[in-house]
Amino acid sequence: MNITNYNERSWAIDVIQEITKWADQRSVMVKRAGGETTVNTGTGSLFPDVLLYGDKNTLSNILQGWELKFPDTPLTDQELIKNARKKADIFGVNSFLVWNVKSAALYIINDKGNHEILHTWDNLNYVTKREHVKQYKNEWTDMLHNILSDISDYFNNGTIRSASIIDSITGNGISNFILGNTDQVAQQLEEKAQVDGDFFDDVNIWWLESRREYLGEKDPWIPLARIILISWTNKLIFGHLLKGFREEANEFNNITGDITVKEAVEKITSISEKCDFWNIFRPSLGEYLIPDTAWRGLVKFNDLLTRLRLEEVDQSLLQDLLRNTVFRSQRKAAGQFSTPRSLATLLASLTIKDKSSNVIDPCCGTGTIARASYDIKLNAGISNKDSLESTWASDKFAFPIQMATLALTSPDNMGEVIPIFREDATQLQPNMLVNLYDPFDGNILSKQLPKFKNITSNLPFVQQEDLKKLNPTIINDINSTISNIAEEKLMLNPRSDLYAYIPFSLWSLLEDGGRFGLIISNSWLSTNWGGDFRSLLNRFFHIESIITSGNSRWFKEADVVANIIILIKKDRKAVKLNNPETDEETSFVTLKENIEELVRDDDGKIDYTNANHLSSIIRTQTEVNDNNLMISSYSKEEITMAKNLGLGLNSLFANTKWLATVSNKMVRVNTLFDSIRGVRKGWDKMFYPTSEHGIESEYIKPVLLNSKSIKYLDTQATSDAFCCDVTKDELNQLGHTGALNWINTFEKGVNNTGVPLPKSIHSTKKERWYQMLPNQLAEIVIGINPGDRLFFAKLDKLSFINQRLSGLSRKDPDTNLDLCHALLNSVVGLFYIEALGFGRGLGALDLRSTDLKERFFMLNPNLLDQQQSNKILSKFQALKKRPILPIIQELNHTDREEFDNAVLESYGILHLKDDIKKSLITLYNIRTSVNK
Repeated sequence: MNITNYNERSWAIDVIQEITKWADQRSVMVKRAGGETTVNTGTGSLFPDVLLYGDKNTLSNILQGWELKFPDTPLTDQELIKNARKKADIFGVNSFLVWNVKSAALYIINDKGNHEILHTWDNLNYVTKREHVKQYKNEWTDMLHNILSDISDYFNNGTIRSASIIDSITGNGISNFILGNTDQVAQQLEEKAQVDGDFFDDVNIWWLESRREYLGEKDPWIPLARIILISWTNKLIFGHLLKGFREEANEFNNITGDITVKEAVEKITSISEKCDFWNIFRPSLGEYLIPDTAWRGLVKFNDLLTRLRLEEVDQSLLQDLLRNTVFRSQRKAAGQFSTPRSLATLLASLTIKDKSSNVIDPCCGTGTIARASYDIKLNAGISNKDSLESTWASDKFAFPIQMATLALTSPDNMGEVIPIFREDATQLQPNMLVNLYDPFDGNILSKQLPKFKNITSNLPFVQQEDLKKLNPTIINDINSTISNIAEEKLMLNPRSDLYAYIPFSLWSLLEDGGRFGLIISNSWLSTNWGGDFRSLLNRFFHIESIITSGNSRWFKEADVVANIIILIKKDRKAVKLNNPETDEETSFVTLKENIEELVRDDDGKIDYTNANHLSSIIRTQTEVNDNNLMISSYSKEEITMAKNLGLGLNSLFANTKWLATVSNKMVRVNTLFDSIRGVRKGWDKMFYPTSEHGIESEYIKPVLLNSKSIKYLDTQATSDAFCCDVTKDELNQLGHTGALNWINTFEKGVNNTGVPLPKSIHSTKKERWYQMLPNQLAEIVIGINPGDRLFFAKLDKLSFINQRLSGLSRKDPDTNLDLCHALLNSVVGLFYIEALGFGRGLGALDLRSTDLKERFFMLNPNLLDQQQSNKILSKFQALKKRPILPIIQELNHTDREEFDNAVLESYGILHLKDDIKKSLITLYNIRTSVNK
């Protein structure tokens, strides 16, 4: 080659050859080199000029990337360093080298993410011109050998590290590069929706069902943009893997240069027609709407995959690459309720007793549960083919179908039909035709949907407010289905979330005696609609077990506490007669250890022996109390008794069988007290003024704003409430300018969304917009979201309470308020506080004012004589003199022990004290464990 034609690309080719020659003669970590050796297409490249590999014949171990320049580019050139660093991030390695012939610098990326020079070489300072490079080949070759020797030492001592091709392709580097264009894609999606009503409607329907998965997002554009970019990434990765199995997939190499999005979609569609995997390759919502910059990034990524030759990945690594692709997608785009693999494994293990039987996940999401079911079958010795044929999945949207297909694809089943299809779960019926795809020619295979022995699913988290917008007919349709099966008019509570409807919608798809394992929010355990849901579940299914976590949330990114429920289908005759088996029991199971530790081994791999052992204990309802789990089993009669005493199902995770002895000593609180709702007006700045308000005293009432300010069991309202029940004209006539000016200050104001305050402030027909009537005053208060302090506080006089509180006011002024206050704060009263609510995702207790009004029971003060009352009140004085303590400290405090002894002894139930305390502590620990 003529020296004048010798360019940087020519030099890079020579460097690669010299590295490989040097490595062949030595036993070092560097085995060979590759790099960017093709003509630049104009889209740029993500491939370094030189890439060092740690394997001689495969690409499985990537060591380091080098960027090469001729001497006229200084080694400190920021664009050169930036380019090299970007490629190091993409490949997931912690070092890179820049070399301009005369000198070289090795950079390391430290733990803080900053890059810094680790080593430099300045051997050839006399090489200053481009034409010198070919002339001084021997000299730069010697320098190259020095560089390689030094770099090998750094690898050997662990200073710099390599990356597997799996880490490179599925790690944060690639994801960050692709998702760096999210904002641009989101903007284009939003602009399209402004002019395309059909697209706007499609996005709205998707968002109504999916927005709770993305609680930090106020609109759909960013989440949808991420999904589109990740979906494209998945298609490209899988397309290059498919080249190892189907020659037609080599067309993916031609998604390069100036190809447009439309041309690429057409090319992929053509490939899918020949190779199938339509569930992976099908266009998804908004897929075409990618601006040019973002699309060029995807084309660059495809060029990178072409050069990495993924089709040559060793079979042993292929499944890991597929699994990591799915995991990366879950992490980056699948929302907050993507089912963790350990949770999916436990759910599948609990549900599937007959490992050879059919199972379906009708809301498959990312496919984790379907994959877990498949793996459970394989682990039991079922063949790959039979395991795949008996593992079905479906979803309403395209992206989950793509993810689930990737999750179920493995080197062992590449030629098999994967029974995944797109359909709304509420529309599934046995014998309906669904579309699968032939793996050889991609043709549609219409197949009848069988009845299933097992259904497993993490049901969608869609609230009833969105349900009516998402599917206006679903409520009537499923209520009609329920009534038809039962042969009498039945219906779910209108406030039910979507997940309450799906078990009844899918009832006909399940074989009689079949098992339904589902993951749902815990909100049903202690709500009115949840009680109706449970009653209907009991009619259509045997509720075999309800499992909760007693050690951290299962969904780490979401402030939601979830349960597993295992149901067994009753036949139509049993549903009609509503005649439950007398020995039917439900086990309430608390996992005391982190689910990851229970289901995985010491190396972090799924341990099916552990999962199956745990499932066997739960399924047989073996009452145990060890380090791993706690089980309490209840008959229908015992559950009914708890319900009649106002308790929700969440209380039964503790052993509460002592209630049978206590029940005749209890009375509903609403027989003695009126329940007071905290005042909600919608603009606290107006109704709870500061001390500088200037309002006349007759319009100011005491108000208690929150429970955090309450330090003692006796308390007082120290804040002001504006309470005016006269007209502005009357205020003017009276000369009460303070109140009048206060009203005028807010009359022209707006709320946080721009709505005028006179319209936005909550009021009734009897009230003026600025009125807060003094007809809801409390004597005793409780916070509606207690944390670690459980108590009822007594106010020194009737007072307003804010919406963050609930209150009680005596029906009969002769009721002994002090005695009731004491009994409400007994260990039985504190148990009721904990047992009536349900835990929120951040550990607070959700206790509504309706719970206090309708479901709260207390020890009956009318059963006590004067001597017993006096003794209780005497012991209660000590508690009132000191600050309220966190519940665990409170229960173990000496004066508390003496007080509870006096109360329980008076009712003849002192022997139950330890049981009651244990129940309370158990429920408290379960609630607060979500923060671990």
